[in-house]
Amino acid sequence: MDGVSIIDRMKPIHYGRQSINRQDIDAVVKTLRSEFLTQGPMVEKFEKSVVRFCGVKYATAVNSGTAALHAAMFAIGLKPGDEVITTPLSFAATANCVLYMGATPVFADVVYETGLLDPQEVEKKITKRTRAIITVDYSGQPSYFRELRAIAKKHNLVLVDDASHSLGATYHGGRIGTQADITTFSFHPVKIITTGEGGMVVTNNKKFYERAKRFRTHGITKNPDEFIDQQNRLFPWHYEMQDLGFNYRLTDIQCALGISQLERIDSFLTKRRKIGLTYTSLFENDRRFKPYREQAGCQSSWHFYPLRVSGISAEKKLQLFRQLNAAGVFPQVHYIPIHLQPYYRKRFGYRQGDFPNAERFYQEEMSLPLFADLSLSDVKRIVKKLKHICLIRKQKL
Repeated sequence: MDGVSIIDRMKPIHYGRQSINRQDIDAVVKTLRSEFLTQGPMVEKFEKSVVRFCGVKYATAVNSGTAALHAAMFAIGLKPGDEVITTPLSFAATANCVLYMGATPVFADVVYETGLLDPQEVEKKITKRTRAIITVDYSGQPSYFRELRAIAKKHNLVLVDDASHSLGATYHGGRIGTQADITTFSFHPVKIITTGEGGMVVTNNKKFYERAKRFRTHGITKNPDEFIDQQNRLFPWHYEMQDLGFNYRLTDIQCALGISQLERIDSFLTKRRKIGLTYTSLFENDRRFKPYREQAGCQSSWHFYPLRVSGISAEKKLQLFRQLNAAGVFPQVHYIPIHLQPYYRKRFGYRQGDFPNAERFYQEEMSLPLFADLSLSDVKRIVKKLKHICLIRKQKL
């Protein structure tokens, strides 16, 4: 892991990237040479692998993390007029999936120290129209599930976990996937495992599972036991479109890659955690920076490393990014708060200052490179370069 430095080789280091080996390639090639490229046996095999890994009853593979969120909203029966409380500190898809169903996303602020949805703020936003809560395991850190589950139970709400960052993370000994009523994953190349593009919906609720499964295939079922018109169950060609769904299917080619990647996940998680903890140790006792830490009783999947630079302005942050880029280091920012996006400002009238913790977190945050194949020597060089830039510019960060 600590061979020739990427920086020494003058190759750029981006904040995330996939890890593909010969095993992954062979798995994909084998499927390419098989009878099925899509709608074949590898899909169910991948779903069963995720079921075993997460410790849940049901899984439905779809073609993106966004599709997984959309399918989850359909599965829980969200409808126009409903409200769903969620975090503004996430990618737009977390809120957009609510709009897709004609419902309304309602934002609640985050806890400044973690970037996670604040249960106390959630409770303040509950109305008679509230149907669900969508929490986000920001950067791979498990959400405040004990508190959120209590709120959901008290108000008869569905708890949804957008776990796009947190496959493999644990909350008080339990795997992510078992903490909420329904959970979604993403398999984009920068995530913990990848299928190129892809996602998964997992749940222990059979009704949610059956609705999500139909939704990913145009709302169609081919299972005779589910037919509304039982007279047609004898016809082997028969199928029923029972809902208005979408083509959100994941291919056998992608599932073959996903199965191979999942077999490697323990190694990925071990390496990511070691990198994340190394970053934290290197930023300790430096008041210019706020290192990220795992919460008590939890293990993060360390999707990315959200360093916060104390009191940094947008202008100084831009300068810092440019100088890091010039050195071959390409961090990212997670995220521009959703309520500040032009669409949400125009449609819902949100303004700067509506969610101060999320906005402050965004202002200070920069996501440092973190992926399984990143060497610890490069981690140390990235930190050294970052501190050097801050020092020579005499920035009061």
